[in-house]
Amino acid sequence: MHTQSRALLRRAAALITLSMAPAAGARADDPIQVNPNRPTFATPALTTQFGVMELESGVEHSDGRDGEDRYWSPFLLKLGLRKRLELRIGGNGLVRQAPADTPAVIGFGDTTVGAQWCYLRHGLFGADEAVQFTWKLPTASAAKGLGSGEPDGTFMILFSRDLGRFHADANALVTWLGRPGTAGSDRQPAATLSVSRTLNDRWSVTGEVYSIGATPQNPLIVSNLWAVGYKRTARLVLDGGVDVGVSHGAPKLSLFAGFTVGVCRFRHGAHG
Repeated sequence: MHTQSRALLRRAAALITLSMAPAAGARADDPIQVNPNRPTFATPALTTQFGVMELESGVEHSDGRDGEDRYWSPFLLKLGLRKRLELRIGGNGLVRQAPADTPAVIGFGDTTVGAQWCYLRHGLFGADEAVQFTWKLPTASAAKGLGSGEPDGTFMILFSRDLGRFHADANALVTWLGRPGTAGSDRQPAATLSVSRTLNDRWSVTGEVYSIGATPQNPLIVSNLWAVGYKRTARLVLDGGVDVGVSHGAPKLSLFAGFTVGVCRFRHGAHG
């Protein structure tokens, strides 16, 4: 009888151990902590956590110098495919555009698909380094003036550095803009520098300057951005701020607000 009881206890212990194995595996995952790319023009070199899906979205309103009024709802979905590799799907979302003295038009903006690889951690001067390529799909209506109707390709080099409460992102990029109605493309360089400072465990402030080069179809854009961030939890960050154009080709003033949220973990494991 005692032998049978001991055998039953051993079997029960084995079943309990097996039933706890998935839970132990789940605990091996790092807690989700978002890595916001918005609201700056600059992008940080570090990528989304492995196996995590992040969503960034918001609303923005711009007043153009020529009287144009524009609203849009930018979004970015990021998937951590590997430890230092992410897939990026984004776009301008729903756009409402009202050129001066003309009726407003509404439609969906262009869509982008890309990938980012952080190939070096703590490299030269302690900076993280990454490369990114993005392809723009011309989903916006060219007839309504919401897009060019042509595909574009962008290659970017990214550098990021933490120093105490400060964090800096520097990007250099070039975009090959498709020419509407003709073959070939126009080369458009751009650069940006963003610096943020955490004030406490929840609040942070960010300042940025950026420039987008002129092309035969587009004027030079020079602008500066100021934003406030609020870290509600490790997986939810809110932001809001203002973008003030410096050059004549930049929008005069833009106001924005949005969020970054860790949606879910689609794959388990610590390394990828």
